[in-house]
Amino acid sequence: MDRKERVKAVHEFIKSHSSNESSFDALYAKLISEFNTESSFNDDMQANHYLNNLRQTRDKQADLYIKTKARRPKKGAPQEFRDFVSNFIQDTIWALR
Repeated sequence: MDRKERVKAVHEFIKSHSSNESSFDALYAKLISEFNTESSFNDDMQANHYLNNLRQTRDKQADLYIKTKARRPKKGAPQEFRDFVSNFIQDTIWALR
């Protein structure tokens, strides 16, 4: 599978799991997997903008969701989840340009 096909598959995966906060673990695992796959091709953050965008989504939005969810286990963190999903999907849209 070439890069464009792989990123399209990730994009579709995000869309199919974006409606429910309980899908965070699956989405996060996909983010980590995609980051590792992309890193194996080109780990230069300055040259590989997609990789850098994935890193930022992992380090900022995913981390914020995890921390907020831990503080509010029953209520959840719906806004933080939406922000995470939005950033992750934007990463793939950018890579598909």
